[in-house]
Amino acid sequence: MTITASGAISASDIRTEFVGGSSAVDISSFYRGANTNVKSNAANNTATNLAAGVPTSGAISFNDFYSQAKGWKKTFSSNATQQSGTGIFGDDYAVDYPKQVVVNSSVNLYSTASGTPALDFASGGSGSITVTNSGNIYGQGGSAGSDGGTAINAAVAVTVVNNNSANIKGGGGGGGNGGVGGVGSAATAAQASSVTDKVGDKPDFVTYSVLTQFGPRAWSGIGSGQWGLNVQQGTQIRSNISNRGPMWYSFQVDTTAEYTLSGYITDPYPEDGQTGHRGTPVVNISTSEDTKSQGQGGADYGSGLSWSGLKANLNASTTYFFCNYTQGPYGSSTPSGNFFYNDMSSTLSLAVRTSTSGGSAGAGGVGQGFAQSAASGGSGGSGGTNAGSGGAGGAGGALGANGTAGSAGGNGSGTAMSFPTTAPANGAGGSAAGSAGYYILGQSNVSLTNNGTVAGRIG
Repeated sequence: MTITASGAISASDIRTEFVGGSSAVDISSFYRGANTNVKSNAANNTATNLAAGVPTSGAISFNDFYSQAKGWKKTFSSNATQQSGTGIFGDDYAVDYPKQVVVNSSVNLYSTASGTPALDFASGGSGSITVTNSGNIYGQGGSAGSDGGTAINAAVAVTVVNNNSANIKGGGGGGGNGGVGGVGSAATAAQASSVTDKVGDKPDFVTYSVLTQFGPRAWSGIGSGQWGLNVQQGTQIRSNISNRGPMWYSFQVDTTAEYTLSGYITDPYPEDGQTGHRGTPVVNISTSEDTKSQGQGGADYGSGLSWSGLKANLNASTTYFFCNYTQGPYGSSTPSGNFFYNDMSSTLSLAVRTSTSGGSAGAGGVGQGFAQSAASGGSGGSGGTNAGSGGAGGAGGALGANGTAGSAGGNGSGTAMSFPTTAPANGAGGSAAGSAGYYILGQSNVSLTNNGTVAGRIG
């Protein structure tokens, strides 16, 4: 308690303020800075010394103690950012001596970074610490999806008095980000290139030659009419032969996708007096010219005399070797007699489906701080054809309030596909919002008298 400003002063008054107890005191032991009774400021202590009128040497009298008090006091009469016990009191923060922080009416003490409290009392402080707030102490608002910042952090014992009409509020939580839109599936026209036939030849893994009454015969090659190889207006590669040996050609496509295959064999000629010597039309697609390979880029396709709708997973700008041949009683080895068929055909469709990108997620809005307004979330981006739009970001919270979660991205649509990716797919969920910042963090160390408004979390 400050010593009286006028009237009689006793040694007891001085002893009570600076020392306490009831032992006899010597006025000469109360020079400021000469001993532990009356402290001087450390060089980096920015607070006002409440005993600044007490002389450091020379003549000293009871009159020197009028209006003097034990302690340091920092008064904020204008706005300030990110203050701390060590920043205010310097080396004296660790000294066992009373310390006061006063925020005047209409003054804002605030943070500009959500990770830094507006007023921070870290560990290492000593002596009584009192905060008297008649203005506003605000944490900074959180970024998208992040918690708001802390108003007062207390790692040491602090007494906080929040006066009438004063505010202590954590920063607003940031809004959650929206979810990315789901991928869609859309039809597109692939293009074939480098189509090259192998006229008069067959791959090594085909062990037989088709015999007719005319002897072994190759197909007639690219663009040679009905019994040749044709790229039909960019929609398909069609190969068709009559009474001829295996069809074999190489090609590339410009789009990585699932391609559709079909094949058939008509009834054989009856010259051999038997039916069922035609076998099963089979397609092998390989990345190796003379090796029958399996898996993506190399597989056998076909079942029955006529089949369609089978899928081949092909990568763009890769050379593939395509062989259409027969497999069965006379297809697995050199036939013992003549092997006839009217017509063997295969088709590789260039009408494919590709995945389309979902719309980008909208960003969450920032939470409110003193120097930062709460922001609405951003809109999600539009997706590609049949793809879902991105979800909107959630709005940032007001001071002491949580943000709003982001919205989910829209679902993609279109015909199902499984290569090179699974589509369509549902949009991603929106992200959670950030929570309101702490108006007081270190609750167990704080004695709070609140006559104003507090908002946010306490912990």
